[in-house]
Amino acid sequence: MPLNMRFRFSPTKDGLVKVLGPLETDIMQIIWQDERSTVKKVHRKLSQQRDIAYTTVMTTMSRLAEKGVLNRHREGLAYVYTPAITEDDFVTMVVQQVLDGLLDDYSETAIDYMVDYLARRNPSELRRLQKALQARVAA
Repeated sequence: MPLNMRFRFSPTKDGLVKVLGPLETDIMQIIWQDERSTVKKVHRKLSQQRDIAYTTVMTTMSRLAEKGVLNRHREGLAYVYTPAITEDDFVTMVVQQVLDGLLDDYSETAIDYMVDYLARRNPSELRRLQKALQARVAA
C-alpha cells in the first residue's frame, strides 16, 4: 500500500517529531520496536509515561493506518498493527520529500545553504559530498 503520508514539517522539533506529532512518534517507536502490537499493548506502554486515554491511542493508531504507516488486520476481537514501513525507510522517505520540495522550488538557495552548512558544521560530510559529486560526474 503506498503511503498517504501528509505531514507538517516542524524544523525546530527534535527527531521524528519534526514530521509526526509527539504521540504518533511514540506509537511508531513502540511498533517499530515490537514489530506487531495491539492498541491495548501500546496503551499500556504509553500509560507508564503519561496519562492518556485508550481511545486517543486507538484513534491515533487508526489514523496512522489510514496514512499507510501502519498495517492492521483483525485477530479475534482486536486489530493487530504492524509497521508498513521500516523506520529507516520512513526517514529516507521524509528526507526525500522535504528535499524534493526545496530543490523543486528553491534549488540554488537550498544547495548553497547545504554546502555552507556542511562547511561550518560538518566538514567531513562536505568532503564526502564532494567525493560523491566527483564520482557522479565521472560516471
